[in-house]
Amino acid sequence: MKLFARITPLILLSLISYQSFGEEVVDDSPKKEGLDYISVNALVLSYRSLGDSNEEAETYATSFTMGTYITNYVKVETRFGVGLGDDTIPGIKIVDDKIVQSDGKVDVDYFASWYMGLHYPLAPWSSIYGLVGFSYIDGDASADEGSTNEEFADDYLTSSFSMSWIVGLDYELTKEWYVTGEIGRLHKSTVGDIDILHYGLGLKYEF
Repeated sequence: MKLFARITPLILLSLISYQSFGEEVVDDSPKKEGLDYISVNALVLSYRSLGDSNEEAETYATSFTMGTYITNYVKVETRFGVGLGDDTIPGIKIVDDKIVQSDGKVDVDYFASWYMGLHYPLAPWSSIYGLVGFSYIDGDASADEGSTNEEFADDYLTSSFSMSWIVGLDYELTKEWYVTGEIGRLHKSTVGDIDILHYGLGLKYEF
């Protein structure tokens, strides 16, 4: 009984301290509900599984985002992006019984996406988020007749709509400004195994 009498005040003090700490954490959690935001991202588009040889390519793009927080933990957004440049895909073809180089080209002209997902604070100045949605994408692929890239060029972006996803992290610079880092899948072909992944670095403003 004496031992119980001695440890009881310690237990009560621990519970009170834990409760106070919990309330402090909750109070420090960012309040996002009702806020809107815009952001600009610089993107690297990574093309996977191109053609029979599963070649890869990379191009660049930039995107503009408009979004809103439905609750402190749920947000929706719309994105518009423009591709910058193209990349080559190594290939060959037979000309007069000789093997010659015949590279193809691939690019994304523009895309539009809609996402919805969860936004969870890691700290008062940083959060992680995961979004799922769909994208419309327009792009081109070209290859010479008879090239090993010819079939790929015919299959590229046969379907313009695709399911998309993003995983990201934001970090507060000031009260309204954040820097963001993201990775995601912009497009998944319904013909073959062609994927377009994207890696992004951006600047976000909340208001």
